[in-house]
Amino acid sequence: TIFGGDYRFKTYLEHDGVVRNDTLFGNIYVRGSGDPSLGSDRFKGYPSSSGLLNKWVQVIADAGIRYVKGEIVGDASFFDKQSVADSWIYGDLGNYYGAGVQGLNFNENAYKVQFKPGVETGDPATMIGTEPLMSYLKFQNQVLTGEKGTGDQTMLYSNPISTTVLMTGTVPQGFNSYSVKGAIPDPSFFVGNALREALQAANVRVVPMDSVRQNVGLSLLPRKLLDEYSSPALRDLCQQTNVWSINLYADSFLKHIGKRLVGDSKYGSSAKSMTDFWVARLADMRGFYIKDGSGLSPSGSVTAQNLTEVLRLMKREAAFDDFYKSIAVLGENGTVRNIGKSTKGKVRAKSGSIEGTRAFSGYVTTKSGELLCFAIIAHKY
Repeated sequence: TIFGGDYRFKTYLEHDGVVRNDTLFGNIYVRGSGDPSLGSDRFKGYPSSSGLLNKWVQVIADAGIRYVKGEIVGDASFFDKQSVADSWIYGDLGNYYGAGVQGLNFNENAYKVQFKPGVETGDPATMIGTEPLMSYLKFQNQVLTGEKGTGDQTMLYSNPISTTVLMTGTVPQGFNSYSVKGAIPDPSFFVGNALREALQAANVRVVPMDSVRQNVGLSLLPRKLLDEYSSPALRDLCQQTNVWSINLYADSFLKHIGKRLVGDSKYGSSAKSMTDFWVARLADMRGFYIKDGSGLSPSGSVTAQNLTEVLRLMKREAAFDDFYKSIAVLGENGTVRNIGKSTKGKVRAKSGSIEGTRAFSGYVTTKSGELLCFAIIAHKY
């Protein structure tokens, strides 16, 4: 509604300083605008994370740069520096679903850890490596081997300002290699580091100054644009978000709302700006106390009335068709594909869950063809 279904997020490859002969005396920047899908493999026709790195290396080489005397910087300054909400549970932060959102995101801010389970239950599981490689992270592996069929029972503990990851729990017997997903602690730093390594692998020599981390030491010199990347259309991002409940995308959207409406991307300001947006449309938002876009904050709350008010008012918005099509069909796809199979495509629903609570909201088409909105929240059931 605020941006429109055709909206696309931009990411820019830039440099400052000057190029003399084949040498850049200055820094190379990857500057984000909060695109949560950058480097994702969900969208056909769009480059993966490795594809983007290869493209940027080629663009830099095509600019005649074979030597960089400066830094390779991930510029996440589009958003504020707080990538995770204060109210998130610490145990969620290191796992892929608890990845924070920055002004520069990459590969959905996730990585995989490969383990080799032991022979017997209780044996240590050997860490084989990570994909992508992140040599700057330190892993403390306490993962053990679980029984066959128990699946991923691991917990990865880290946070956005740490380079240490503690891994606990179990992976099941019977696999030569078993992967679990973690959250990249500082994705903008990862982008700078990964592009630096990709350049050096392509014989573009980089001689950095002191290490540059997110939003620290960003040069005020004018920058020259080397490349501009456009994301898939927002309607496609929303479709993936609603069908598969992608927390990172939802939090990015919330921060974009705050940035657009009030010029402040902090979680609190963004949540208030979204509430005010619906209040201005005469929605009953009493009891609407969200702390983030994903719902990972257990202290956040919404009411069934809030949800049906928004769903009802969305019918009046120009973006309704895109919104309606973005919601999964009960019994057919997404997180609700295994329930309500007898509804024959008449129900579109978004599911949500947190410990002790399950919720569903969306639209149902009656036998007479009338469209109704609904919300069901079972709290501490």
